[in-house]
Amino acid sequence: MDVERIKGNPYDNVYWFARILINTDKYGGIGNNINKMNHLSSAISSAINEFNSRMDEAEKIEHLKKVVKNVILEGKKEGSKIKYLLELLCNELENKIVTVDDYRVFAFTCEKLMIPINISLSRIPSDDKKFVETVAKELFDTKGENGLATIINLWDDLGTEGCLAAERAEVVREYINLKSYINENLSNLKDEDEAIIMSAFCQEFERRLGQKRKGRAGSSLESVTSFILNYFKIPTISAPEHFTTGLEIDRWIKCRDGWIIGISCKRTLRERWKQTYTTDLDLLNRHKIRELWHVITYDKDLSDDKITEMGSHRAILYLPDNSPIYINASAHIGMKNYVRPITNFIKDLKELI
Repeated sequence: MDVERIKGNPYDNVYWFARILINTDKYGGIGNNINKMNHLSSAISSAINEFNSRMDEAEKIEHLKKVVKNVILEGKKEGSKIKYLLELLCNELENKIVTVDDYRVFAFTCEKLMIPINISLSRIPSDDKKFVETVAKELFDTKGENGLATIINLWDDLGTEGCLAAERAEVVREYINLKSYINENLSNLKDEDEAIIMSAFCQEFERRLGQKRKGRAGSSLESVTSFILNYFKIPTISAPEHFTTGLEIDRWIKCRDGWIIGISCKRTLRERWKQTYTTDLDLLNRHKIRELWHVITYDKDLSDDKITEMGSHRAILYLPDNSPIYINASAHIGMKNYVRPITNFIKDLKELI
């Protein structure tokens, strides 16, 4: 199907109405407001049902313009920015809506696209935390400290997969609902009309889901380190006051002798590890930092030189028990004090606190 044919179909406006209604910067974004969408849809439907036979098309259009404008601008303060944006919305809608059928399509969009999508989005988590923590807790409940490496490896993947599964369920549910409504109430639609409506629904829903994914990616999801320490009831403290460094430490633990330990749990060290490990030992002493513990599950890029360099700056590397890197380093006179098995991590912490 070519572009001109789609543009000539009145149901193509379903997509464009959805885009206009959700545009916050340009038109005020009232498409996010479920009550307003419901009010608009019902007001338009009521107005159309009340038309009498003496009204011509122009009179009907003029009346519907007033109805829509009154609903959109209701309660907005004169001279406010939001009223200005909503007036722009009204003007844009008047340019797009030229027949009574166009108003029916607009009401349909408000009720059958905007409202279901808004409700579905509210059911999809804004962060990955609940998916991750549920699975992580089950792993710890079953395996105890032996599940440590598995949880670190799965942390990011579990969150992403869980939220995508929730998105998928919502899209499928609302797709079925919309298709059923069309089949039951709009049986006179051509296949082409239905395809244009359903594709508009999918396209707009996916666009809104993409925005929510960006929000999740930027949200302050609690780190795997925090979860691990909370699960095993290891108390944490704030970072040392005035301690500024490039070290990527997630949490700090206070030992019973008053010194502190920095903790980080990650799959692998970042590429810029060397720059961060030029920390002056005197700086660590001034802040009473005993050691910096790193739980690492992917250690294949840990060379002997890297382990020795980090160890000389008070780093302790917790590595998988059966890792060849750990086995080699733990038997080496120059590295054995810098590496420990992951399964000892919680036990070693508890001994110090």
